This record gives sequence, C-alpha cells and structure tokens, in this order.
Amino acid sequence: MNQQPLFYKKIVPLNKDRHKDLYIEPAENYAFARESNSLYIAAVEFAKVVGEYPIVFGSDGEGKIFPVVLLGLKENQNLFVDDKGKWNADYIPAYTRRYPFILAQTTGSNGEDQFTVCIDEGYAGFNTAREGQPLFDDAGEESPILKQAVDFLKDYQSHIQLTMQFCDKLAQLEILQPVQANIEMKTGDKFSIGGFQCVNRDKLKKLPAETLKQLVESGELELIHIHLLSLNNIHSLMNRLA
Repeated sequence: MNQQPLFYKKIVPLNKDRHKDLYIEPAENYAFARESNSLYIAAVEFAKVVGEYPIVFGSDGEGKIFPVVLLGLKENQNLFVDDKGKWNADYIPAYTRRYPFILAQTTGSNGEDQFTVCIDEGYAGFNTAREGQPLFDDAGEESPILKQAVDFLKDYQSHIQLTMQFCDKLAQLEILQPVQANIEMKTGDKFSIGGFQCVNRDKLKKLPAETLKQLVESGELELIHIHLLSLNNIHSLMNRLA
C-alpha cells in the first residue's frame, strides 16, 4: 500500500535527537478514526472481531487482496466512535491501536525488506509539556511505553505477512466475488454500499476435496467461515445507524 495510511498526517522516522523531549498522552480518544468507514484487519484478529464487525475484502491499485472490517454504511462514517471520541466496541482493531506509531517499509541494497519505526508528528497526543509519558529516558534510550509500541509494531507486521499469504490463496482459488449491499432502513431511507468482495459459497463448495483438506489443515478454511459468519453483522451496523 503506497498511499498515505489512514489517520496519519505527517509520518517521520522516530529519532532520539529530534524527539528526545517528546511525550505522549494515553490514546483514549479515537476521534481521529471517526471518518473511517473501514479498516484493515489482520487474519489473527478474525476470531476477535466476528461478534461485532462485518469482515470483507478490498483490493489496491495493483489488484492485491486485503481484509477489512466495515465500521459504517456510508462514506466517512464510523458508527463505533461517538462524539466524545470513545470507541464503543469490545474489541478495537490493531490498526487503530498502533496509532500514532507505524513501520515504514523500504528495500535494502541486498533486496531484503527493511523497516523503520515512524510516528505521526501530527498526532494531537504528542507534546513537549511533559504531559503523559516520555518516548525516551534521560539516557536517550527507549522508554517502557516506546518499547511496548515497537514490540506491538513488530508483532503486527508478522501478522500482516501471514494475512497476505491467506489473501494470495483466496485470489489463487478465485472464490471471491464483488458484492453490493442494498440497505433499506425502517425509516424508508435506501442506499447501497459496494467496492468490496466476499467469498462465494457455491465456488467454495465446488473446490476439489484435496484443496479443501489443505485449507482445513492450514486453518484458512476456518478464516473463510468466520468471514462468512461475520456478514450477519451488517444488520448490527443498520441498528447502530438507526
């Protein structure tokens, strides 16, 4: 994904000289996500979000498939973040929880992927007024909160790689199809949401027995079933909107 990640305004590499006096306040206000009607979700999170969010699949400009959770039924609508910035759900996606930190991926001279810890300097929770916790200690070393953030980023990145493998398998099997949901509210309002894909149940059933066996053994069939089950949550979004 080469485009600017959601939420982030000014991504810069974390530098202990440039940011030695920077403090961060607890990320309890999610107002920055209020206008995001979908978010990337890692495969490891499927079982955690299935009770609350619909899981669907999007694609980037290069045709690469990736999973997202729907947060709203209209553009720039997040039905889980209220006017005070509180996220009203039992589980908050990791994509949101990593903010304002992020890993920037580059290719080294040896052709291997390299990752640099970056921050969004535009994040309102950063300050130099010593409010919250420092990013670096007096010796210029990572503070406990920064170490925790970096560990989270590394763990998250490993799950992204596994998720990409799962999505590559879905594309290879050609069992995804474009979907458009037509919504009709009790008030009589009608609108539709589209631009995403779902697994076609008939195509899934027609896969060869050996392929299905491989999907079971890899745990990928369980992910597919969770995705299909989660689509019932579109009705929950309708109730939130109402």
